[in-house]
Amino acid sequence: MPAAILFGATIAVVRAVRWNVLLPMELGTWILPGIVHVLTPVAIYSVDMTPPPKGLFNLIDPAVVAVLCWLVFVARIAWARKRPQSNRPAAYAAIALNLAIALGVVFFLPPLPQ
Repeated sequence: MPAAILFGATIAVVRAVRWNVLLPMELGTWILPGIVHVLTPVAIYSVDMTPPPKGLFNLIDPAVVAVLCWLVFVARIAWARKRPQSNRPAAYAAIALNLAIALGVVFFLPPLPQ
């Protein structure tokens, strides 16, 4: 839910101001980090490995993923405004960085004390 609010508001502002910096694929790729964050533990379980210790109190993880990925998205929009010639490579790099952030939160964010 935080990702929908942050990314949706940002996309609405970019469209309202009529900055032509978003690629059509970016309108849907904001959900990919959340999918990666959810499916990574499932993939770890399927290969009989043990995932990093997490508990029910780690409900903050999706919000951390959403905020960090949104910051990358805003930085990418600012980059595209200043350097329109490198808009497409910056978009692909931002998508890859967002997926890396989602994996990093799964593996490196410590569990909350219970």
